[in-house]
Amino acid sequence: MTCLRTRARMLRALCVLFLLAGAAGARADMAPERDARDEGAPKSEPGKGIHFLYLVRHGSFDHHSGDDDRSAKGLNALGHEQARLVGQRLAELPVDFDRLICSEYLRAVETADVMGGILDMTPIRDSLLNECTPTTLDANKLADHTPRELAECDAALQVAWRRYFVPTPRRDTYDVLVCHGNVIRWMLMKALGADTKHWANQDAGNAALTIIAVRPDGSTRLVTYSDVGHLPVAKQTWSGRAGGWTSDD
Repeated sequence: MTCLRTRARMLRALCVLFLLAGAAGARADMAPERDARDEGAPKSEPGKGIHFLYLVRHGSFDHHSGDDDRSAKGLNALGHEQARLVGQRLAELPVDFDRLICSEYLRAVETADVMGGILDMTPIRDSLLNECTPTTLDANKLADHTPRELAECDAALQVAWRRYFVPTPRRDTYDVLVCHGNVIRWMLMKALGADTKHWANQDAGNAALTIIAVRPDGSTRLVTYSDVGHLPVAKQTWSGRAGGWTSDD
């Protein structure tokens, strides 16, 4: 009796294996037909557009023209000339700019207005691009600012990054951001994937051009930093001493 039960179990097991093997074979036979249908279906190509951010630092200004850093320190004569030269450089490029955006600080506003006249564009003001001091490893810069001020600057720049450094996969786009040395250097560190606390380790030229490209997947590539090729040496001013031929601005 026990032998009969054992044989019955074995037969049932063999039947199940046989059915499973048949089903697998049927699926294998159907697979090529399904693949053929898939190959014939149209496939959407991922967007290839690049978002190019042209960051321009404001022109030279009189540091002693007033106590209000936001509204009193406008461009000096050299700063206006620097703004004109960088505007001409952008106007000669074979691209069509989509937006011209600047901070609310007078020196950036005046730089953008000069550039806008050349580019035939009306600047948009954005407080997120205003000058501020981000958190840094430079103890000398930390001494002049409270932890709250540093944190507020960090937060504003993070929001500015999320607003402007976004992919535009449907087409190439070109935005000009006229702002400040601290802001641009922070953006540089962010674009390189470096610690943004090192932003103070770079010099920044007035009316200098920095270009950052945002790929369709959101990754970033540095094209150029603090390029002043449009300015004669005699008209260059920097946050540091550049290559040693100029004094601090």
